[in-house]
Amino acid sequence: MSGPGSSRPGLVGGVARFLVTGLVVLPLSLGLYLGAVALGVDALAARVLSYLAGTTLVAVLHRRWTFRTAGVRGALGWTALLYATTFAVVVAAHGLALALLPAVVAAPWVAVTAWLVSQGLGTAINFLVLRGAVFR
Repeated sequence: MSGPGSSRPGLVGGVARFLVTGLVVLPLSLGLYLGAVALGVDALAARVLSYLAGTTLVAVLHRRWTFRTAGVRGALGWTALLYATTFAVVVAAHGLALALLPAVVAAPWVAVTAWLVSQGLGTAINFLVLRGAVFR
C-alpha cells in the first residue's frame, strides 16, 4: 500500500496499471505471434518470438509506469531470473495448450486460445513476483 507523498501506486492502482500495460503490449505480442504463424513459423517458435518482444517492452513500461521506479530492487539478476522462469512456464503452457485444445476448441481458434492461456499464466506470475519481490 502506498502512503501519503508516495509516488508508487497502491495495490489497486498497481493492478490497474499492470493491466493497462498488458493491454498496450497485447496487440504487439499477439499480432507478432499470429503473423509469424501465418508466415509458416512453427507455433512454439512464434510464441518464443512474441514472448521476447512483448517482455522487452513490458519490462520497460512496468519499471517506468506500472510500478514507478527508476531501478529494480535487489538486482537485475532477479528480474532476469523471473523472466527466464516465466518464459519456461509460458512456452511449456503454450505447448501443452496446443496439444490439448484441438479436442475442445475449433481449429482456427486453437493458436489464439493457446496464446491467451499461456499469456494469462505468465501475466499472473509476473504480477505476483514483480509486485511482491522486485518492485517493493
